[in-house]
Amino acid sequence: MDKAKAIQAIERHINASCSLGLKDDEAIFTDILNFIKSSKSSENANISVYPDRQKRNKYGEADFQAIASDEIADISAYDIDARVVANKDNALNFWCLLNDEERCGFTIFELNVILYLISRRYNKYQKKDKKRIISIINAVAKNKRMADSYKNIVV
Repeated sequence: MDKAKAIQAIERHINASCSLGLKDDEAIFTDILNFIKSSKSSENANISVYPDRQKRNKYGEADFQAIASDEIADISAYDIDARVVANKDNALNFWCLLNDEERCGFTIFELNVILYLISRRYNKYQKKDKKRIISIINAVAKNKRMADSYKNIVV
């Protein structure tokens, strides 16, 4: 287990302890989390886990509009997650195969690109938080899969 996953696990235990009203456990986990976050090695672990996250956050609405204005979306020119670029023609199935943790790992720009790839109707940049964009993508993916399944029904 790397340190980033350990931090996430401890944060989950803090939330669970808080929900269950276990103040002592919550305080212990908070102390452990603060110790790990303050140590120099955990900062290095965060850098190595997401080395290109800082670079990928530089894209925004103007870049998205450039992608959406092209007939053939050229997302390979941008520093987007390689999995998104590889599955740009099959974005719907790619999105459905991801778990919640993987979905939250994308930047807002990447989420907008995925939403655009799933349905070209969403060619406006969504200036919302990640959770809201993810819920929009989930709804669009569900509706699109349902519509596709209705098309395949033979009577």
